[in-house]
Amino acid sequence: MTTMRTTTLASSVTLDHPASRVADFVLDWGNDHLWRAHVRRFACTPTGRACVGQRLVEELRFAGLPFVTPTVIETAEDLRASYAGGTSTIEVRGRREVVPLDAGRCEVRTTTELTPGRLLRPVAPLMIPAYRRADAADLRSLPAVLAARVRGGIA
Repeated sequence: MTTMRTTTLASSVTLDHPASRVADFVLDWGNDHLWRAHVRRFACTPTGRACVGQRLVEELRFAGLPFVTPTVIETAEDLRASYAGGTSTIEVRGRREVVPLDAGRCEVRTTTELTPGRLLRPVAPLMIPAYRRADAADLRSLPAVLAARVRGGIA
């Protein structure tokens, strides 16, 4: 039997916005479709910022395949939250953290642990490097997305 170890994806980006404002955006998973290219929809129950017990259902398309990943927020604080869940296809765990650097700047750090299930194990070694690149690219897009929201008076 072939087993696949858990893969950890870690990315970070510095933003020229106050940590509290950035946390309001990135800790509301309902905004994910605005900055994560492969996300088609993200349902949150209840809606809004992360809270313990909040249920998330991510729908994304990656490598031509649709994925629906239900997760639950396990911890939630002002500037960080963690989640866990998944399906028999893939298990996920992760966290998002906003680290203040000074009054007007912060760093967003994301960590995602992926454990492919039996069906994905044969193709996971091919998919994981591409997903790692996509994860980093998504985070790099965050400064422009937030800047546009601030200009539009939304943030």
